[in-house]
Amino acid sequence: MSADENQTDKKPETQHISLKASLSSRGQPQQIQGAGFPDLVIKVKKTTKLSKMMNAYCQRAGKSLNEVRFMYEGERLQPDQTVESLDIDDLEEDDEVIIDVASEAVGGSL
Repeated sequence: MSADENQTDKKPETQHISLKASLSSRGQPQQIQGAGFPDLVIKVKKTTKLSKMMNAYCQRAGKSLNEVRFMYEGERLQPDQTVESLDIDDLEEDDEVIIDVASEAVGGSL
């Protein structure tokens, strides 16, 4: 085995995953759905913290992190989580993981 082959064997293969953050469409009319909430596709490693995607989305949408919530399969995501912690089975390099984005609702009282 040559020195070049030995170095490539030691280097772990990094797999990139595409995260697509888009506005959650549950119960919203089609016309209002995209108002101020653009779709964002970002390619990250499995070990990258989700805060990278969250901050990029908020910057593009002109929102603060407190104004939106990010969810995957109905569970709210935290900025310190990684793609790996989402427990997504059978991810391929070209797969796209859909992250739902919703406007943070603040309730009041009568």
